[in-house]
Amino acid sequence: MSRLATVTLSIALGLVLGAGVGVARADGPGAAYAGEEIGTIRFLDRALNLVVLAGGDEFYATDQRMLSNLTVGELVKVDFTHDSDRSIINFIEPATADSADGVLPDSEMGPQDH
Repeated sequence: MSRLATVTLSIALGLVLGAGVGVARADGPGAAYAGEEIGTIRFLDRALNLVVLAGGDEFYATDQRMLSNLTVGELVKVDFTHDSDRSIINFIEPATADSADGVLPDSEMGPQDH
């Protein structure tokens, strides 16, 4: 193989491998994020480990026991990690007015607050 063909092949291979690494990085660990949400439970399905808040946000528990003391209509604070297509509950607890730090949950906001 000539020197020109070897250099061309090396450059082409480097570009192909570099493009593949960039695509893998786009869905990698950097795509995940964490947060907290305060809201009223609109829907609760213990069989699916699913909690849906009044604003429509869906959260999945990794352990069914996390949901054992929750009820529909209850104001809760959810600490979660979002990765890929799901928000996974780290912990969920009853919320109080102090939990919101002055921010009203979606279900308690009036038309003037939007």
